[in-house]
Amino acid sequence: MRKIIRFTEKDNVAVVLEDVKPGLVMGLDGADITVGDEIPYGHKIALSDIAAGEKVYKYGEPVARCIKDIKKGEWVHVHNVESIRGLGR
Repeated sequence: MRKIIRFTEKDNVAVVLEDVKPGLVMGLDGADITVGDEIPYGHKIALSDIAAGEKVYKYGEPVARCIKDIKKGEWVHVHNVESIRGLGR
């Protein structure tokens, strides 16, 4: 199994602790997550489907808003979210 970290139970994303490739299955909290995209070390992966307009939670806090639907296992980054850090939203 590959390394992945989720900071709080509220988080709907986790951070991969090494580069991962599509199709790789990782375990987290007793559940399997199949990687949908190539994701670089230190970047976020969706732990569940997140719809456009929904918030992305990391560290138990909203850090971004989805600008398009994201499927479980996909890379969560600037191509599919906009930052809301420091905006009080």
